[in-house]
Amino acid sequence: MRFMVAVAIVSSLSLPLAMPVGAQTRLPRTSPAEQSTDQINRRIQQDQQILGVEQDVQSKSNQIRQNIDRDRLFTPRYVPPMPRTGCGPGRGC
Repeated sequence: MRFMVAVAIVSSLSLPLAMPVGAQTRLPRTSPAEQSTDQINRRIQQDQQILGVEQDVQSKSNQIRQNIDRDRLFTPRYVPPMPRTGCGPGRGC
């Protein structure tokens, strides 16, 4: 019986000491306004990432267009061969 009383006293003294340690590791709950703000911030970050990707795609598309236009501008055009005047094989000059 004395053992049970001793365990009860020790546990009643040690339990309050253990509670603040556990309570300190727990974070406070976020308010609905904070949750809403966090969601808005996440959406803004996602939109910025999407915008960055879209700008990259547009930039690469413009580079491809410029390369195609440059290739079209500077490629030699096909010129059909001109018939030679003069003596050809089988013709008498």
